[in-house]
Amino acid sequence: MVTLVFGGTGKVGAAAAKRLVDSDKTVRIYSRAPDKVAAISPKIEAYAGDLDNPGDFGGAFRDVDSVILITQVNANEEARALPVVAAANNAGVKYITFLSLVQGPWSDSIPFYKSKLAIEAAIRASGMAWSVVRAAGFMQTDATLKSEILEKGVFSPPIGDVGVARVDTRDVGYAMAEATLTKAEGEFRVFGPDILTGESVAAIYTRVLGKPVKYLGNDLEKWAAFKNGAFPPWSLNALHNMYAYSQRIGMVPEKGEAQCKLMPPKPRTFEAFATELKAAWGA
Repeated sequence: MVTLVFGGTGKVGAAAAKRLVDSDKTVRIYSRAPDKVAAISPKIEAYAGDLDNPGDFGGAFRDVDSVILITQVNANEEARALPVVAAANNAGVKYITFLSLVQGPWSDSIPFYKSKLAIEAAIRASGMAWSVVRAAGFMQTDATLKSEILEKGVFSPPIGDVGVARVDTRDVGYAMAEATLTKAEGEFRVFGPDILTGESVAAIYTRVLGKPVKYLGNDLEKWAAFKNGAFPPWSLNALHNMYAYSQRIGMVPEKGEAQCKLMPPKPRTFEAFATELKAAWGA
């Protein structure tokens, strides 16, 4: 039987697909860029499709018994994901795992979270066996900040002082593959091993790069002005709300919460990630 992956050419999806293939599972990736699939593994089948215009999924669900659903945070996320859930259910798929976000009080006021909650509700109501993998903030988002960190010496995301246990996308992909391999059911929260604040992230970059990197601070309006033009209005507003939530609540394990059983034995540290990023940047 086949595992069909949506979002399989992204960082999390590619890691999940690769782990499944390495575990001798048959994998198909549904993608608007099927030419990218071979770079993940020549053993993975590519199926060309576009969730912005899904129509008939055709043969995408042929012989599929499990689905990994990873949808990019977007104003159209629900419209993209809900047809997948319906099609999977109609095709007789037995198991689906969905990538969501670590949530807490007031998170339903954040656009990023509201769309995830609607998709989760559809999955629960579908009758399929399911899991939801809830991830804290991704380390890999920093890869887009090269000019800020290297040239301006600034770490700008206002993640605050409560703490975020940022997690490597490769470890999240591992967790989603593990959920599929074991058919784990329920909700699973995945965190990196380090509780990070804005100041501690800047300090790690300072140490790794050997040059000063300062935290821009917790002022959300200052951050929005600094990022003016970098995001569409919807995304900028959603991020503003998310960072306000992060500053108030954080994204960390609860007291006594054990490492998720789906995670690799040694999740990547932020310092290891920053060292890799330095090499990738040629810094």
